[in-house]
Amino acid sequence: MSSYNTVVLGPCPEPILVPFGHLQLTINLYIELMTCSDPSHFRENMASEKKRIAVIGAGPAGLCTLKHLSQSSEDYEIVAFERNFWPGGLWVYTDMTGSDEYGVPIHSAMYKKLKTNLPKELQEFPGFQYPKEWKSYISRKQCLQYLNEFTDHYDLRKYIKTNMLVREVSPVNTTDQVRWNIIYSDIRKLGETTQEVFDAVFVCNGHDSKPNIPDIADMDKFCGKILHSRDYRHVESFANQRVAVLGMHYSGEDIAIQVSTQAKRVYACHRRKTMSPSFPDDIIQKPSIVRMTETTAVFTDGTEAEVDSVIFCTGYKYSFPFLQEGLISTENERVTPLYKHMVHIDYPNLIFVGIPKQWNHFPQIHNQSKVAVAALEGRAPLPSKEEMKRESDQEYQDLLDAGKPKTYYHFFGDEDRQWRFNKELAEWAGIEPLPPVMEKLNDYVMLERFNNLLGFNSIDYQVTGPDSFKVLNK
Repeated sequence: MSSYNTVVLGPCPEPILVPFGHLQLTINLYIELMTCSDPSHFRENMASEKKRIAVIGAGPAGLCTLKHLSQSSEDYEIVAFERNFWPGGLWVYTDMTGSDEYGVPIHSAMYKKLKTNLPKELQEFPGFQYPKEWKSYISRKQCLQYLNEFTDHYDLRKYIKTNMLVREVSPVNTTDQVRWNIIYSDIRKLGETTQEVFDAVFVCNGHDSKPNIPDIADMDKFCGKILHSRDYRHVESFANQRVAVLGMHYSGEDIAIQVSTQAKRVYACHRRKTMSPSFPDDIIQKPSIVRMTETTAVFTDGTEAEVDSVIFCTGYKYSFPFLQEGLISTENERVTPLYKHMVHIDYPNLIFVGIPKQWNHFPQIHNQSKVAVAALEGRAPLPSKEEMKRESDQEYQDLLDAGKPKTYYHFFGDEDRQWRFNKELAEWAGIEPLPPVMEKLNDYVMLERFNNLLGFNSIDYQVTGPDSFKVLNK
């Protein structure tokens, strides 16, 4: 029996079946036909055809992109591909780790008792508020509810194909521009694939799904349990254990504190020069782990400790497994070649939303996605390829000259970088930047977290104006 792919080609009313081995030929013939300058009815088709836009991912970045695309023009045919059964990206919780029942890798890094590490006043899409009666620090369930209320408020669900695994995104060259061929499968029918051709692609797949696993000697000899924080779900799993938590950024601190309520002993392993003065005394601080034995973790200072489990809170690596090989590089965690961390320099109709890390994610990506749409439409004009590359390389060199690690190019958590970048994007696209209160409140919250690690997330805030806020219950 012959095998076929289902192919959707532009304005064709129905999918067509194409035998394996003839897919690229069919697409090339279709594009040649639709761009032919001779038959007048083909020119009329092209004139009336809407521009097809693909959005990969329906988490916060994808949802914001859908909102701005749908509000910008009625001449777009928009399709979003989401591999979960529901919008929300990594905020869609599951008890499963590794792979799901279909063999597809689990995307979510949520754990059962997670609360946001920023108050909702700093994690809100401009113009769409959380319920006022909610506390400032909300649960993962509330955050997912908010994302789905945003989805329905702006009528975005109609654009989203759920349970879809994007397999490949590749450029298709034509005489006038580059279009994009997307191959995807329903995760419930992985043996079948569908292809569609798009005029532009927005990559919004997030950056918290591929764990950064440290290279520690003799890990394979350890007889206990080793996991990355992506696979951490329940604190009860570590009851009466001796647990080493490696990495003490936000998730590392939170997980170490949670686990300490159930474990026999917790070791917080890190390279930080300064820890919070309120860091719990019953959690033993240690330097990084350099080696494992069958039953112990050996630290860089030569000491070692008996442990039953090790949790890596060591962050994530950028991963775009669906992009055709050679389209981008992620060497040293720098996604290139991108202009202003989002527009592909060689293919300006391939745009990434949400690449920066350690910033006020929801409001920042809301504005970034608005700028991204403006860049696609020419309202945020692009310099020459040479100038875009020069500017991007200079930004990277400036960070290296300032003593930052090579892997920090997309790290926006230092000083005021995220706010300078927000103003830069706003000026480029001619839109309003985020109000000054965001930076003021963020600075206050970060200091409060440092000084009050165990109680910072019980404080409630209220934004009282574009430049002011109130602390409600400290």
